[in-house]
Amino acid sequence: MIKISTSDIKKLRGLTGAGFLDCKEALDNSNSNIEKAIDFLREKGISTAQKKGDRTASEGLIAITKNNSNKEAGIIEINSETDFVARNEDFQNFVSNLSIINLKQKSNLDKLMKSEYSDTKEKVSDALTNLISKIGENLTIRRSNFISITNGFIGAYVHNVEKDLMGKIGVLISVETNIEFPVINDFLKKICMHIAASNPISLSSSDIDKDILKKEKDFQLEEIKKSGKDKSIQEKILVGKMNKYFNEVVLFEQNFVMDNNIKIKQFIENTSKELNGSIKIKEFIRFKVGEGI
Repeated sequence: MIKISTSDIKKLRGLTGAGFLDCKEALDNSNSNIEKAIDFLREKGISTAQKKGDRTASEGLIAITKNNSNKEAGIIEINSETDFVARNEDFQNFVSNLSIINLKQKSNLDKLMKSEYSDTKEKVSDALTNLISKIGENLTIRRSNFISITNGFIGAYVHNVEKDLMGKIGVLISVETNIEFPVINDFLKKICMHIAASNPISLSSSDIDKDILKKEKDFQLEEIKKSGKDKSIQEKILVGKMNKYFNEVVLFEQNFVMDNNIKIKQFIENTSKELNGSIKIKEFIRFKVGEGI
C-alpha cells in the first residue's frame, strides 16, 4: 500500500476544501493519485447531497449585488437547514460568490448552475454538491431575480445583515429620475427600508393580481353579508373595507414607516420638490428567507 503523505493531504484539501479524514480516505482509495482522489470526493459528495436532498432547507441568506453604475442589480436566496449554517463562513462565501455570478447571468438560474464557480473551472452545481458534503446539511439555490433601469438608479437594502449585503430580508427598487445618484441615494434607502418593514404586494391598486383581488373582495363580501344590512349599505361597506386593504398592501397607499403622518406617495412628492427633480418608482423586489416554504 502506498503511504499517504501529509503534503498530499494538504494539497487535496487546498484543491477541494474537503476535511482531513475525507482527503485521506480519497487518497487511500486512489493510490495517492490526486486527480482520482478529486473524482472520489466528487462522487462521495454527490451521494451525500442526494441523501440530504429531501430534507427541508428554510433558513439561509438573501444576497444582493449591484453593478458600479447602480443601474443593474441581482438578488438571490440560498437556503440551509439551520440558521447556524447561515452564519458559517464557507456558506457565506458561497452565497457571496453566487450573488456576483447571479448578477452576471441576469438571474438565469440554469445559466448560473452551469457557470464556472472558481478558477479551477468547477461548475456552480458541483460547488454546491461539494459544500453540502462538507457542511453536512441540505443546501438549495431557491430563487433569484434581476432588476435594471436606463434613466435612473437601483436602490438596495438588506435587513438583519450577516455580512456585506447578505441578510434575512433583501429589497431592490428601480427609480426613474433625473436626480444624480449621490443625492437620490438617501431616498432610495428609505424606500427600501420601508418595503422591508411593510411588505407591500404591489406599487398601486391597479397592479394587484386579479385573482388575489377577487379573493379578497369575495372574502370581505361574505363577511359583510353576515351583518344582514341592505345591499346598498353592504356595497358602501365593501368600498371602505377594500380601501383599508389597499392602505395595508399597496406601496403608494401605505403610511411611511419613518413618518406615519404621510403616505409613501406623499413622501415621493415631497422628496421630488425638495431635490428639485422627478422621481418615479418603476419596480420593486422583496425577498425574505424561507417565505412560502
